[in-house]
Amino acid sequence: MSGRIIVVDWGTTAFRAYLVDADSGACLERIAAGRGMRELAGGSFADYCRERLGDWREDGAVPVYLAGMVGARQGWHEAPQPALPVTAGDLADGLTAAPGLDNTWLVPGVRVHGDGGHVDVMRGEEVQILGALALAARGDATLCLPGTHSKWARVDDGTLRHFATVMTGELFEAVTRHTIVGAPAADSDTPDDDAFRLGLTESGRRGGLGHQLFTARSRWLYGGLAATGIRDYVSGLLIGHEILGMRGLYAPDEVVLVADGHLRPRYEAALGHFGLSVRPVAAADASLAGVLALARRHPHVGGAG
Repeated sequence: MSGRIIVVDWGTTAFRAYLVDADSGACLERIAAGRGMRELAGGSFADYCRERLGDWREDGAVPVYLAGMVGARQGWHEAPQPALPVTAGDLADGLTAAPGLDNTWLVPGVRVHGDGGHVDVMRGEEVQILGALALAARGDATLCLPGTHSKWARVDDGTLRHFATVMTGELFEAVTRHTIVGAPAADSDTPDDDAFRLGLTESGRRGGLGHQLFTARSRWLYGGLAATGIRDYVSGLLIGHEILGMRGLYAPDEVVLVADGHLRPRYEAALGHFGLSVRPVAAADASLAGVLALARRHPHVGGAG
């Protein structure tokens, strides 16, 4: 494989694109922001993609690989979501042509379909998992991908064998924006690390999450928790419960943390608090490396979509 490819990370609220050298994996140019799927509801994904990527495409000769919710049922076109276990080769075989734009491919998601009717789904993070393994030089790993819906995954011998979703980010927004616990919270430009650590400690106590969340209010009333520390305290509680639950599920000694921005230091601190070593990998770098790994296995590079 030679030349260039285009990698697009396209979700519900964001569009990011990268022009990548296929041999070296170097990012040559990038589009940092664009319209997410929600903004394009009722519009043409193909037309928008053609407009944004036109300067890079060389009359369609440069293949485009789209990862994320763009391949969901409510996106451009539904790509398959095979059940685990899967390898990079399995995902490359499942790349799906995007209708309306030649040489454009949707990356499949994956799902867990286990005993007792247990089901979990992933779309977009599977690419980051593959890329993070390559960047961390690991064939076996437990990975944490924080976010609105955090994903934890277990990979053995390069095969994704299990993952679990935790609604940490969405619960944080719901609790701090729409409950009595968050009503007195005040935003601050400076994170309250003490309040965050206090939340982590509280998460390890008995009583369960429902009880512990209310302690954010009682501590504000009588325990010295400042209004500017409530959000950090709740963040510590929720991240602490996430880590404790996933530590019980996967029993790792080390966690490959795939994260960018403010979540990276938060999760590094939280994982260390609970005695886990951390191997950090930048999420954007993992996305590029993962899609590149699929593109190099793709038999249709250069063909029509």
